Amino acid sequence: MSRQVRPVLVALIAALYASATSAWGPDGHHTVGAIADRLVAGTHAQAQVDALLGGLTLEQAAVWADCAKGVDPGKDFAYTSAGRYPECAIFETAAGEAGMIDFVRRNDSNCPHAPGDPSCHTQYHYTDEAIERRRYHLGDVGTRNFDVVAAISATIQVLRGEPAPAPFDIKDKREALLLLSHYVGDITQPLHVGAVYLDACGRVVDPAAVPFEPLMDTQGGNRIATIRVATNHRSELLHATWDDIPEALHANHVDAAWLALARAEPATRGDIAGWSTEWAGTTLAQARLAFKDLQFGPLANGQWTVPLTGRYDDSMEPIKKRQLTAGGARLAHTLMAIWP
Repeated sequence: MSRQVRPVLVALIAALYASATSAWGPDGHHTVGAIADRLVAGTHAQAQVDALLGGLTLEQAAVWADCAKGVDPGKDFAYTSAGRYPECAIFETAAGEAGMIDFVRRNDSNCPHAPGDPSCHTQYHYTDEAIERRRYHLGDVGTRNFDVVAAISATIQVLRGEPAPAPFDIKDKREALLLLSHYVGDITQPLHVGAVYLDACGRVVDPAAVPFEPLMDTQGGNRIATIRVATNHRSELLHATWDDIPEALHANHVDAAWLALARAEPATRGDIAGWSTEWAGTTLAQARLAFKDLQFGPLANGQWTVPLTGRYDDSMEPIKKRQLTAGGARLAHTLMAIWP
């Protein structure tokens, strides 16, 4: 691809990804927070959470980082989503909007940033490690020192009383906790970690084995449209298919049996600073399942297509429950490790 075409393509891809990058959606993030709330109940960690969040639960706080996407840098950092998303209403006070605006101002262009790139803070929510890799490794195609793996480590540093590493700008422990409660959910969504790279014919390619071109990047499934086999109708993007949470996995369905699964989730080994790297590796395994046996159509109008059957839909729910459970447990483990 010519050098003249590449910048235009990169800007187009960035615009597509900036428009659809939330993981799980609010229901999934609420579920992760709700599980963590119950697991830390009665601990020193809960007391610290209460003190920092001023009465907000982790379930409520877990959507803050997505709500902050309602701040538009192109409109002088105005918060433009008031009343649009019910889950954000709790933050839509004068002080709450000011806090989101302040965060976005500090984290808009602090990363390597070219004209047309999405705001840096929106890129803290994901990484795009190729599913051919068995472990996450910073430096691989799709990874960055400001991706979700790095973002989680940065929030942990701030919560431990250390400054956030560049390029992150996290002003205090409260902001760090708001971010952590969300990013731990993000890193469990398979398509927010593991990525499939495709050529123009829809063939899966390993970006480490061929000359990489931005055209190959499916942007976490945001450039893959689904076609329902039963109706032959084009449907939502593959990323959105994985964001969707069935009613049975909403926070109000977190019961004793589900909490028992979360309590059985083993704590991550090693220093807490490296936990997010380990989590990315386990999510990569789930991403391989998400992409297993899928057949992609050729690239057309900036997107590929993939047919999905009812059997594929049925296979998603146990993976989603497993990952949401892990997210809630990991958030609780992290907080209890910081505040034993």
